[in-house]
Amino acid sequence: MKLKLVNLFFLMAFSLLSAQNPVVIGEKFDFDTKFEKDPQLVLKDNYNHYLFTVKNRDGILADHHIVIRKFDQKNQLVDTFEQNFAINIFTLHNYLGAYELSNDKLVVFIESYSNKTSKTELYKYIFDKNTSKFTSTVVVSYPIISLSKSGSFNVSKSENGQYFGLVYQKYNTKKEPEESDCMLLDSKTLDVIWKKTVSFADEFYTSEKITTNSSKIIFLRSPRSYKETNYLSVIDGQGQEVKRFDENTKVFKPLAISIGNQDYLIAVNYHDKGIRRGDFGSIMFYDLGQGKMLKNNAIEDFNMTKDIKEVNFRNVFIQNNEIHLFVEGKFQSGTKPSVDFPNSTFTDPKYNFGPANLLVFSIDGELKQNIKLPINNDTEADFYHSFGLLNIKGNYFVNTGLYYKNNNYYYGFNKINPNSKFEITPVNLNYNFNNDYSYKIVNQLIAYFNDSNKLLFARMYGADKMYFVSIPLPK
Repeated sequence: MKLKLVNLFFLMAFSLLSAQNPVVIGEKFDFDTKFEKDPQLVLKDNYNHYLFTVKNRDGILADHHIVIRKFDQKNQLVDTFEQNFAINIFTLHNYLGAYELSNDKLVVFIESYSNKTSKTELYKYIFDKNTSKFTSTVVVSYPIISLSKSGSFNVSKSENGQYFGLVYQKYNTKKEPEESDCMLLDSKTLDVIWKKTVSFADEFYTSEKITTNSSKIIFLRSPRSYKETNYLSVIDGQGQEVKRFDENTKVFKPLAISIGNQDYLIAVNYHDKGIRRGDFGSIMFYDLGQGKMLKNNAIEDFNMTKDIKEVNFRNVFIQNNEIHLFVEGKFQSGTKPSVDFPNSTFTDPKYNFGPANLLVFSIDGELKQNIKLPINNDTEADFYHSFGLLNIKGNYFVNTGLYYKNNNYYYGFNKINPNSKFEITPVNLNYNFNNDYSYKIVNQLIAYFNDSNKLLFARMYGADKMYFVSIPLPK
């Protein structure tokens, strides 16, 4: 009886301590920020989460591995699964993306090409968390002339997550027609839905390939001269159709969305006629069915950033009869020692992310609000993004990491309520961050577990140690 009472006492004491200290900090584990690319939190459930990265390094220290780390509820690393995708020393590889197929499976697409075999192949590597095993399959293979004349693969996923668009653009000289093989896959089963070969004999080249929610693949055709205008080639299993833009319009990285059954494109663009203030001065809303630009909204935020190189659409949501688009810039901030030649005087460009904005459009594409996100200035690309984002029951939570103010460290974690005019309000996470100044936040690695009401954050200690922290979301 006494033993039972003692056990009950310790159980109650442990429960009380757990309730008083709900923050769960995992042990640090080795992580290489230089060579582990595209970190993603994947295959999450109430018991485990997984961290995906890929290493694709050539040369003397060649390293070609898919790395998946498994963590438990206490954020402890419990297992690491690796898949070596190096075929031989004569083969080069390109990583083309990793995507969840379901709650249990992840697919990774790798392009491999070799002079020795005179062929290029697209591989799919599937990890199943139920078996903790990888399987690999060649999706398609093509003969090539040489490494420099091998053509290239592209993989894109539709915004609704239902389709993969695979394109192999064959090698051609400038005097030859550009020819591509297109294939649309079901994103759950990876079964082929349709195939189509397309060719172009004009003085344009394909700069972007986009998969739509309506099972089409779009080529953005870009001119080789400054006097021409972009156009679109919309492809499905039946054929291809040309869609035009207004004259003198140059378009970058369109995003395909749907409202009902209608497809639209959102794209940063500029007019090359008249005074040009930069590449990123307008955002268009384009009706793909009509082949017509409905709106072209002026925006100055990105062109005002010195040496800006890219404007990327990070997340898009359609709710409350509005389009909510989260956008992130990327600019060159200087130079840094070369990664490939560390003991030399060679340098690589150094890039940072920013600015970051939430753009609110009406359902017909008119820009209604431009909300600047309160980000930090030390988000060095490509590993540290300027923000991470959660959509929890229609409210947005933006993770921007530690910042210093009035002799104290604070955590940049804000709530944006669309029903309160997109007001940005800080969220008090009930944790003292003053002891965390030596750590750096990986903003984009953030997750929310609804059943336990827990937030998950990732932090770096130096350049080679990472750990996870769970904190309750205040109600």
